[in-house]
Amino acid sequence: MGYRFTALIGRGLALSLTLAATPVLAQNNPELGDTTVRREPVAGTTTTTTVRTNDGPFVTNVALSGTDHSSVVGHIGVGTFGALNLPYATGTMPGAGVAPGSLDAPTIGIRYWLDERMAIEAGLGIGFRSGSATTKNGNMSVEVNDPSLFGLALHAALPLVFATSEHFAFEVIPELNFGFVSGSQDLGMDKVDLSGVLLQIGARVGAEIQFGFIGIPQLALQGTVGLHMTYEGRSASVGTVETSTSAFAFGTTLQNAPWDIFRTSVAAIYYF
Repeated sequence: MGYRFTALIGRGLALSLTLAATPVLAQNNPELGDTTVRREPVAGTTTTTTVRTNDGPFVTNVALSGTDHSSVVGHIGVGTFGALNLPYATGTMPGAGVAPGSLDAPTIGIRYWLDERMAIEAGLGIGFRSGSATTKNGNMSVEVNDPSLFGLALHAALPLVFATSEHFAFEVIPELNFGFVSGSQDLGMDKVDLSGVLLQIGARVGAEIQFGFIGIPQLALQGTVGLHMTYEGRSASVGTVETSTSAFAFGTTLQNAPWDIFRTSVAAIYYF
């Protein structure tokens, strides 16, 4: 009888120690490399999600939220937003007409998602060009100066998201672009001052793909096409004589060479 009573007490003590140790075993132990976040089951369900926090905050956010896009809300993205073609007048003499020219200004900027549906975006682009061409004929040489140009572009946009999936966000992006060019060209006896102005209002539509499927949800590639109303002004002047032109246009961003889509319609963004 004493033996059975002792065995019963031993079994009860072992069961008590096991139950007491269970919560401790369920705790994270960083010293053993256990750096996981465990989500408790929602009432009425029996599933539990485990996320490794040592994979980085973005991977953790994706696992908790379900989409790459939601993981970048509240984060700043830095990237390229395409190149703007800034207009200017070529170095022809005033009174003889103004030939159109354009200066590329690739824009670099930031994007910040206020929530899952709306972001603010701003970018700055700079373009510079200068050079000369020399023709030699025996001991004689003729040098022709190319225009020396400086251009500045400002970009502002309001990206809006209308649909998302795990790695994809469908976006409509109203935007405003402004830029100007200032420069000159030495034509021998005369120096021609050159300038141009660009104002563009419109919107783009496309998709932002985030690379969460390879473990980099903070890296995104955006492809869009746009529809804009554009004003371009150009002028060339020598002294008090000035010739200028202006033009309005309305159309899509795919009016030039097909490969321009990679220069003006594709953006790469990295979120921090």
